[in-house]
Amino acid sequence: MHISLDSALGRQRRLNSVGETISSIAPLAAAYSLRSLTGGDPRAVRVRRSSDDAEQDFTASEINSGALVDFVGSGNDGFVDTWYDQSGNGNHAINDTDAEQPKIVSSGSLIADGIDFDGSDDTLTAASVSGFGATISMFEASIRDSGGAAVLSMGSSASTGNTNFGIVEGASVTQASVRNTSSRTVNASVSGSTRLGFAVTTGQTSTKVGALGGTLVESTDDYGNDFTSGELNTIFFGKLRVGSGSSFNGHIKEALIYTTDQSSNRDAIEANIANYYNITLV
Repeated sequence: MHISLDSALGRQRRLNSVGETISSIAPLAAAYSLRSLTGGDPRAVRVRRSSDDAEQDFTASEINSGALVDFVGSGNDGFVDTWYDQSGNGNHAINDTDAEQPKIVSSGSLIADGIDFDGSDDTLTAASVSGFGATISMFEASIRDSGGAAVLSMGSSASTGNTNFGIVEGASVTQASVRNTSSRTVNASVSGSTRLGFAVTTGQTSTKVGALGGTLVESTDDYGNDFTSGELNTIFFGKLRVGSGSSFNGHIKEALIYTTDQSSNRDAIEANIANYYNITLV
């Protein structure tokens, strides 16, 4: 017996109350979800099954129909090899190391809260991305199980400790982490395990973060130089940067990245996400 994506995520409609897709609100630089963000039926994930390590691509509708669960098979686990970028920019997030792939099917059932990252070493990475500079906005919908680590981040492919911009979910804060120093983080208070984080930087003296639709908290502290496309050439899921010692323990439902300031569209984007996943905004 399969559980559909809509049932598993506690949601029956694919669009918000006015039929607006995420992609129609503002141009996306990268977009990841198990639902369609475009109104079409895009590839969503490539999945490896535990029984024989066979892999197959699945669209959003095929996840919802039960085709993914049928492929994985009764009693087996399914792991995400690739989370496809729905923006059309080809920034697909991949992990070819079997032991580090997050899980999407457990013992023959679709995992209810999104893709499951184990808090040990599960990651997905989009390498060699381009076009990202001083202004970046990102949204993520997740369930935090324990600990505190980055859900979504951008950084360098090199082992550079001070090159990242990402959203970290901790016990009581949603945090924007900039260039990986304690003096360059911005915190928004949040409670509970369900998270919907928004972070934006428009240059070295402006970083904002908000949690569950709440007030944007801004820092004007100078975090150094503006980001350049040469620095931010990698997208990370489940960790902050190359060499990061902390891994996210929880489930990631959706992630969006823009190369523009989406503060003015925040309400519409978060309403769409919250409506789909039944997230209560503050």
